[in-house]
Amino acid sequence: MPFMQAQTCRSFEILIVSEVEETERFANARVITSGRASPAKARNIGAREARGEILAFIDDDAYPAKDWLEKALRDFEDKTVGAVGGPSLVPPGATFFQKVSNKVFELSSGKTGHRYGRGRKAEIDDWPTCNFFVRKTLFDRMSGFDDQYWGGEDTRFCYALVGAGVKIIYDPEVMVYHHPRKTLKQHMRQTYFWGLWRGFMIKHYEQSLQWVFFAPPLFILWLLGGGIVSCFWTMFRSMYVVSLLVYGIYLLTLGLRSGNIRLVIPVAGVMALSHLAYGSGFLRGLASREAPTQKTMNPGPPVSEKSGARQ
Repeated sequence: MPFMQAQTCRSFEILIVSEVEETERFANARVITSGRASPAKARNIGAREARGEILAFIDDDAYPAKDWLEKALRDFEDKTVGAVGGPSLVPPGATFFQKVSNKVFELSSGKTGHRYGRGRKAEIDDWPTCNFFVRKTLFDRMSGFDDQYWGGEDTRFCYALVGAGVKIIYDPEVMVYHHPRKTLKQHMRQTYFWGLWRGFMIKHYEQSLQWVFFAPPLFILWLLGGGIVSCFWTMFRSMYVVSLLVYGIYLLTLGLRSGNIRLVIPVAGVMALSHLAYGSGFLRGLASREAPTQKTMNPGPPVSEKSGARQ
């Protein structure tokens, strides 16, 4: 826990929620063994044991900037602010593919891209718990995260906060460094699951009814439907080919926006695959009668996560 010990803010506690009993000893930290538990349940356990007024959540594959707590606490000086989120930046020493993966997410859309880069301070309606702060009184009032699902608990919780009139702020100065997935396969599985959850959310939360979430699944339908129609309708075929060329130019433009010539083609290629993965997951989540739980549609094995509650 050296990154926590180096915090410029000195008034905090550290809670580590682990599935298994930890043999490693962590200075100035309380370790809670949860047994087999979803990330939402693990975070609820940590929050229940916390003594501070502000809860701070971070994943076990992320670490904070040294002024992480200090910058977040400044936001809470405004009594109208109930929760704060900050960016998850690619850490120094990341592999080439991790840089590609992070850049793909950063450039994916204006709605979610600032999660992976330094955007402007703004009010938001959704934020992941890899870098998330909330007042404990509000957390308790909302009964914490809904732990019946394996994933999506952060979005559901934020929607509940916004529905109750709580202000959530994105602050680009509240930074953590989060390790992206190491391989293309892991990246695709993660993206697929995000799409699957969003497809499920669309049916239950009007906040998810935003065009940016529909773009990848609509692209898949156009890709498949247009391909079939163009086989039988010559005039349509030309329009279909032009649309694919326009899409290719769009991908190359995103690649150029990466600001690194070595990333242009990899970012464009992985972006296209990410659209397909997200769109496929979205359509499945939209069509399914079940929520994406660990036992049903979660495409990846659970990972051990740590829940932090710090004052």
